[in-house]
Amino acid sequence: MSEFSVGRRELYILPTRVGWYYALILLALFGIAVKFDNQAAFMMLFILVALGMVAMVYTHNNVIGLRLESHPSKSVFLGSQAKFPLTISNNSDKLRHAVWLISGGFHQLTTLASGAQQTVELQLPTVQRGYLVCDPINLSSQFPIGVFFCWTKRFNSSERCLVYPQPLDLIPFPKDGSHQGKEHASANVKLGAEDYAGMKAYQAGDRLRDIHWPSLAKTNKLVSIQYENHSNSSVNLSWFSLPASMGIEDRLSQLCFWVVDAEQHGLRYQLEMPNHTIEFDKGLTHYHKCLQVLALWGDDEHQGQSS
Repeated sequence: MSEFSVGRRELYILPTRVGWYYALILLALFGIAVKFDNQAAFMMLFILVALGMVAMVYTHNNVIGLRLESHPSKSVFLGSQAKFPLTISNNSDKLRHAVWLISGGFHQLTTLASGAQQTVELQLPTVQRGYLVCDPINLSSQFPIGVFFCWTKRFNSSERCLVYPQPLDLIPFPKDGSHQGKEHASANVKLGAEDYAGMKAYQAGDRLRDIHWPSLAKTNKLVSIQYENHSNSSVNLSWFSLPASMGIEDRLSQLCFWVVDAEQHGLRYQLEMPNHTIEFDKGLTHYHKCLQVLALWGDDEHQGQSS
């Protein structure tokens, strides 16, 4: 978690395009007032200058004093949106209008009441597996009349999102998933009786028939039914069982699909990679450990940390 408070040294302000046109109008009005010694023109000039100065102060004060706080993000599969939770706090007694939160291609407009805070999820696209670092974050505003643009220094969040490979079912499950005589299961392994074991948040790859649709209607959130499998089937998910013609990313995507499928069916499974094996187990801890190995495969530094 990292924090950023907007002080005077973290804030910049310049005229917008409309603001520069506004300045040209003032300059033209000044020339008319001087040339023709027109008191009405002078009065209008002073009123417009005062209005511009008040707008500059209001634009500056609309952003200063705001506070940003980043929070850890949840792992996602490649192709999904990475979500970085961010809390914006307004600890002053002033209402903040039309504040833009900008990060990469993400833009969101927000208004903060006095003493209020709001949590926003920065949604950024995932284009490759591994750790995705959150793009620098800016706050900006053109309130109240759009003649001045105020923005902050870049806030570099320390949060990262772990992006798993995209689960792809490219080939049938191997009839013999073992390697060097280890435990294995065939593609036609019988799953045995499945008993209701509770509910869990929906994850990419969950079967449609396992989605609990009444919960979606009530909470507007996808929830999957989790089953407990009473069979003692075990399966070895091996890198070496994949065809030699498959590329590295396709291999990782296929293994990722098998890990998701084995976990959904309650099997005990082992992930066998070159020079690295995660022994037979099941459950969310084992599930995420296997996916982490696949996500960081080829990154020697992080791969050593996950071993």
